[in-house]
Amino acid sequence: MNLLSNQRNPKRSRFTLPNDIWKCELKPQGFAILAYLCYLHVHCNKNASPSADEIASQLHMSKDMAVKQIAELNRRGLLDQHMVPILKSNGKNFFSLPNELFFLNIGHGAMTVYAYLLYCENRRTHQCHPSCRTIAAAVHLSAATVMKHITKLEDQRLIAVENTNYIDDHGMKWNGNNQYTILPIQMAMDHCYQQQMLRLEEQQKRDQTQKRLGWNAENAPCVPL
Repeated sequence: MNLLSNQRNPKRSRFTLPNDIWKCELKPQGFAILAYLCYLHVHCNKNASPSADEIASQLHMSKDMAVKQIAELNRRGLLDQHMVPILKSNGKNFFSLPNELFFLNIGHGAMTVYAYLLYCENRRTHQCHPSCRTIAAAVHLSAATVMKHITKLEDQRLIAVENTNYIDDHGMKWNGNNQYTILPIQMAMDHCYQQQMLRLEEQQKRDQTQKRLGWNAENAPCVPL
């Protein structure tokens, strides 16, 4: 069963961010909040400001962290009084994120790493190969944490990762940067749906087992005295 059986116009299923957003040097929490507010402004009720509780729940962070990051975005002039993002762009240098990203429950860290890969992506081949250190510096996370998020993105079918190597001038073989392929968002949505169905089936089996055990206990013969 296809989770998104009705195909939509890809342009209406995405929202854009200017390339210069990386110059703001936002922490993953701040970046994710700004991206979420851009999504809401483009595709939802533009007059409704989300609460800190809603933002925290949607992006898997504490309410206190959401409040702190919203205040920082305001301080830096990246939001107006209605929490609408203020981002400068000449209309040419931008990248886009799929709306479905906010329904996959991957968290703000993995979301920011994924956004950076989309920023680096060759739009013809859908591939890129930034080093782990480059990604870490851009998203303000440690290299080890970036690799954990890369693994999560791969597990969620958002990207494919291929190890590369090269031969130097002395004939020595070295490991190169990973090559990342951005997969169609439909693959991630289908995988998410399948995982949800599996969890539901497992829960139903546990409930049925508990029910049978309860029935057997109630109907067990009395032990002779």
